[in-house]
Amino acid sequence: MEFHHKAWKEKALDLANQGISLGVINEKLASAFAWAAAAELAKAHLRDDEIYFWILGGYGAALVNCQRYHEAIEAAKEALDWEAKHDQILSRMTMARALYNMGAIDGAKTYFQQIYAMKSEDIYQAFPEIDRQTLTDLIELS
Repeated sequence: MEFHHKAWKEKALDLANQGISLGVINEKLASAFAWAAAAELAKAHLRDDEIYFWILGGYGAALVNCQRYHEAIEAAKEALDWEAKHDQILSRMTMARALYNMGAIDGAKTYFQQIYAMKSEDIYQAFPEIDRQTLTDLIELS
């Protein structure tokens, strides 16, 4: 079915999936643009649908990959409560990465600690860009 004939949810999912595919091949900016389009559709037409929060979580993560930290935080904030109810951590990962990369270590610690509380040792695989000892210090295990 052609894009313009699809329902809003299907259109938003198509754009989000395009963002995922572009992210996989390291096309960070193009990925963020696809996620942005999905987020705009979701904000305009899908606020009462759970997909709204999933899309905002993905959009925030794509923005972090482009070093657009303030925007990433804004996108991720909207999905935090929904993700907590569904044992998901993407928005917390976005918040932790954005704050950490901005140098707001105390703010980032809160999210690293929440992620550790939710996923335990899996946190070390979730943040391969941060060495193990630094991450241990951030979650205050040592």
